[in-house]
Amino acid sequence: MKRGNRLNPHLEMRNITKSFGENIVLNGIHFCADRGQVHSLIGENGAGKSTLMKILAGLFMPDSGEILIDGQPVSLNNPKQAQELGISMIYQEIRLFQDLNIVENVFIRREPVKKWIRLIDWDKAYRETEKYLKELGLNINVRTPVKNLSQGQQKFIEIIRALSFDAKIIIMDEPTAALNEQEIEVLFRVIKDIKKMGVTVIYISHRIEEIHKIADHITVIRDGQVIQTCAIGEIDLNRIVKAMVGKELDDRYPKLNVKHGKEILRVEQLRYNGRAVNASFSVNKGEIVGLTGLSGSGRRLLAKVLSGIEGPYEGTIYINGKPYKSMTPHVAKAQGLCYVTSIGTDEGLISNTPITENITLSNLKRISKGGFIERHTEVTLSQDLIERLEIKASETEIVENLSGGNQKKVIFARWLFANAKVLIIEEPTAGIDISSKIDIYNIMNELVLSGASIIMISSDLSEVMGMCDRIMVMYSGEIRKIFRREEATQEDILYYASGGR
Repeated sequence: MKRGNRLNPHLEMRNITKSFGENIVLNGIHFCADRGQVHSLIGENGAGKSTLMKILAGLFMPDSGEILIDGQPVSLNNPKQAQELGISMIYQEIRLFQDLNIVENVFIRREPVKKWIRLIDWDKAYRETEKYLKELGLNINVRTPVKNLSQGQQKFIEIIRALSFDAKIIIMDEPTAALNEQEIEVLFRVIKDIKKMGVTVIYISHRIEEIHKIADHITVIRDGQVIQTCAIGEIDLNRIVKAMVGKELDDRYPKLNVKHGKEILRVEQLRYNGRAVNASFSVNKGEIVGLTGLSGSGRRLLAKVLSGIEGPYEGTIYINGKPYKSMTPHVAKAQGLCYVTSIGTDEGLISNTPITENITLSNLKRISKGGFIERHTEVTLSQDLIERLEIKASETEIVENLSGGNQKKVIFARWLFANAKVLIIEEPTAGIDISSKIDIYNIMNELVLSGASIIMISSDLSEVMGMCDRIMVMYSGEIRKIFRREEATQEDILYYASGGR
């Protein structure tokens, strides 16, 4: 293990071990991070990154080892102790109260109180929040309800909340998983401003390209052990990937050239509530069509209208040439059109139930007889899909215990069980590791080879350009441009995504 010439790190975690039952998750981990720098912690799902950081955040207790801040041993028995020592963790999932405004979220449960009278000093809270917004260059009204902000803006509010705790170490877990390119650039600028304040940022991400843009040091973890630690300039992308997975990966975007068939879906002048405007496009059998754009562009809303979740709408949806002036989830599913949600939402899976029940929920008739579910048939058919998609778990495993990649595969399995023909897939690889991403891409390849079609909603432009036959760029509810794969560039996509014509 290469540890560099860092004699006085801000943070040092020595010989950290942690097991859950007989499963050894961390095995003698040594990890250091310097003050005022971004240290990227990377590895595949299950490598131990999140467990290590949850120990630092006081959520887990290590079985052995010690933690030092500025050379002094510290005890982190709970999150409150971690916060008092200036350690804050920003999770991949947004953890804000959606109906409260920005200030109320930043100061919730620790509102400043006026002297002499026990009343909340809201003037002080608003001034403090406005100061942080200004320092980070964010032009947002502090009285705005959080539910009216984009996911990117909400992520910045979580950073401000961490800073308001006087955080000296901020852990960011997949901070860009649901952000678009423009929001990522803003986030990186905010992180650089935080560094100038002397804050140490520990940055967990599966997007290798962005690590080169933002990190100063990098630590690779595999199977609960540190494989390599070095300055970012000492290692290239291919070596990072090899260190993560333990082998060479020949093609990160294994796109197949599939012969396209007849038109299977057409949308003409689709309008919904004045927001999804002029959405007109078509999809052919065996085609992967990308749908990208900035936050608020209407991508997710369009997917929900097409799959019958939102409505009514104006315009016409044609499926296999048959026109539909209205759509419901039942009709959409019956016609083979389904919406594969992101794993970061509460719409995709029933997290506290087994894999089997999550898969078969989409087509209970297939496993029922006389109005009763045949459990043997359910298990047999589910097991077939679990093996086919290489889901690394038994059919009885509870879904919330799975890695992000395996959760995504379960969502795919659900709609394969329903014999889906047109899959609208939202952020197919957000927050999952490189090997799992390739697994997902190969599942998509199998689907189009079998005659299905895919609309892939993604904020990852490299993924869109690597896997799609055509790319639709959306702005303010309108399809502004449709590129063929060979003619698209990131610059052109961003031009139209930002409102260009």
